[in-house]
Amino acid sequence: MPVKRQLIFCALFAVALQAIAQQVDCDHVGTQLNQLASADQQIREEWNVLKQNPKASAAEKDVVQKRWRDIDGANLKQFKEIIAACGWPRTKQDSHTAWLLAQHADSDPDFQRLAKALLETSDKAGIAAPRDLAYLADRIAAREGRPQEYGTQFTVSDRCHLALEPVDDRELVNRRRLAVGLQSLEEYEAEARRRFIPPDCPDTNAEREKG
Repeated sequence: MPVKRQLIFCALFAVALQAIAQQVDCDHVGTQLNQLASADQQIREEWNVLKQNPKASAAEKDVVQKRWRDIDGANLKQFKEIIAACGWPRTKQDSHTAWLLAQHADSDPDFQRLAKALLETSDKAGIAAPRDLAYLADRIAAREGRPQEYGTQFTVSDRCHLALEPVDDRELVNRRRLAVGLQSLEEYEAEARRRFIPPDCPDTNAEREKG
């Protein structure tokens, strides 16, 4: 890029950041993040309840999934504006809330990787929780087709089947999980089945026994 065009681009980018900063109240960033996270969790809980209802129609599911996409899209737009204007949050609670939003920013892989880099810096500064970084690193690895290091991500093929995304080595995974304060992989798998697999599924008990 010629120097003149590069300077013009930088100037326009700076103006855009100033405009965003005027819309974002960095002194109350925690409140804004909590509002986004609340919408994030409410729609996912609504979907989990609907998914476990064998009488739920395809039309009902389509409506909720569309709302889910709309909420995630609006959340991501606002979250990116917050990060651009204020940087990564500087308190443990706000960092955790920001992590949740980054965890669900799958539609923008570049931004998700940026969030991971910011989270790593926050972790080194003693602010972010190491377990949050573990979850986000696994999320990105699973999406990119790489083995997980912490075994935090699952695939739910239907309402009765849940499978752990590939990991590099279960023994090493358990060591890493212990180091960041996570329960064993076996306990985590059993908990996931209890949470996401309805009790009326015919293979639920057998799978729980294997966990």
